[in-house]
Amino acid sequence: MKFKLICTILSFVLVGFLTAQNSDSYMQSANNAIQAKNFQLAVDNYTKAIDQQPGFAPAYYGRGLALSYMDKLNDAVADLSKSINLDPKYHQAYYSRGLCYNKLQKYDLAEADFSRAIDLSPNMASYYYSRGSSFYAQAKDEPAVRDYSKAIDLDPNFGLAYYGRGVMNKLAKRYDLALSDFQKYIDLNGNKDGLLKEAQRLIDDIRNDKEDK
Repeated sequence: MKFKLICTILSFVLVGFLTAQNSDSYMQSANNAIQAKNFQLAVDNYTKAIDQQPGFAPAYYGRGLALSYMDKLNDAVADLSKSINLDPKYHQAYYSRGLCYNKLQKYDLAEADFSRAIDLSPNMASYYYSRGSSFYAQAKDEPAVRDYSKAIDLDPNFGLAYYGRGVMNKLAKRYDLALSDFQKYIDLNGNKDGLLKEAQRLIDDIRNDKEDK
């Protein structure tokens, strides 16, 4: 049985922009364009920032992020890889590249990037959630449960982590735990992720299975 899991691309505050004035202006324009969801304009301005300062890692990161929103995933991976080459401790770039790899169904590469992001910044709940989703895609069930649980420990209001853990608990026939997780997801997120009906269906499936026994 396939379950719908969401691996969200989160917007980050890009840091370290205090460079040459022209480059900084292009970066600000690009960041504003991303906030306005004008991703092509963002790409254009990040490119101008790169032309001004080719060794500036956040410009490649920002352009990669904009390209990922445009579903130009291979181009996004190239830019995010460049930002990592320029700054090997850029945990946001590892995370964003991992999200691209997840979308490209290169789950082993996604797992490696999420793990590196966690090594560099171990208190980001979204990093554990996303690695949990890559574990799920590779049928690594118990590591997925551990990562979803860690995400919840770090952020008790992370609704999608409850949903993901609920899926894993259902697969493992830990029905009471799954019911609790799905209900917590509904309480926290309602239908903002478009998963309300699916969560309710999974709850009904569990209750029917328990009644049959």
